[in-house]
Amino acid sequence: MVDPTRVLVVGAGAVGQVYARHLQLGGAKVTLFVREKYRQAIERGFDLYALNGPRPTEPQRFEGFSVVTRPDEEDALGFDQVYLTVSSPALGGAWLRELVAAAGDATIVALQPGKDEQEVLRAAGVPPERLVPGMITLISYAAPLPGETRFSHPGMAYWFPPMAPCRLSGPGERTEAVVRALRAGGLPARRYADVPSSVVFPSAILMPYLVALESAGWSLRALWRGGASALGARAAREALAVAATTTDRRPPLAMRVMSRPGVLRFALWAARRLMPLPFEIYLREHFTKVHAQTMEFMAGYIAKGKKSDLAVGALEQLIAAVEPAARVRPVA
Repeated sequence: MVDPTRVLVVGAGAVGQVYARHLQLGGAKVTLFVREKYRQAIERGFDLYALNGPRPTEPQRFEGFSVVTRPDEEDALGFDQVYLTVSSPALGGAWLRELVAAAGDATIVALQPGKDEQEVLRAAGVPPERLVPGMITLISYAAPLPGETRFSHPGMAYWFPPMAPCRLSGPGERTEAVVRALRAGGLPARRYADVPSSVVFPSAILMPYLVALESAGWSLRALWRGGASALGARAAREALAVAATTTDRRPPLAMRVMSRPGVLRFALWAARRLMPLPFEIYLREHFTKVHAQTMEFMAGYIAKGKKSDLAVGALEQLIAAVEPAARVRPVA
């Protein structure tokens, strides 16, 4: 008999719950690493709603996992794979170095694929031969959203977009083992050549438009009818130019096209009809929670743009529109 894959999932939020559940469905022995103050609540288990499933409004119970709150607990158990599902800003602090040191030879799956995040992970002691960067493509949220009445009680609802598997890259055998573990539990996953590079330009498009939408009160109608969409488009083009300096290649044609408001408007129109959830409300609820992470991206584009003598005026205008007193990080 083959021993089950021993998995540690760091974080038990919207992403962590889904990855942990599907890893468990695939036969992995799952442990969640969380803060001590959440331990008792998490040990009671979760209800999840699989919107791709045959009964999307019936809760699926997720339990039978272990919970740890300290690196020494992690060290005692030993793991094959460690999944980091927390936000990018949460990677800061001494806890990450302690966790990595206690992980032994485990593969570190980092679902924060940006190049800046990769530097943070390396500084925390993650060697390149054990690092598998991954890009989250699922949509997951605490249900019900405001006004949503289809769920019998609160839980985590999630949806896998068609033809958009989780992207993973890194050392061959380790990456393939992660892909197999996720697929075994029904979570779409695929190996890619270079995930960190593949997310650079999409992020440069997404972040400015998100801030533009926030400046329009999270209303798509207000975004298109006011001047926010035009400002978002200018900021997206500035962010693309900045991103190009970090990759030494020109932004792909698809990304340059997406910086045009008309094209993005059509894409959002299609998304609203494809997604089995209240799209506009989801954007407001989810991205309000990760506002700090979005602002970190925006400040990074501005700092790098100034360092390279590139235009960043539209990016600065967007930040001022949502955070008038915001301070941009100094140029290194």
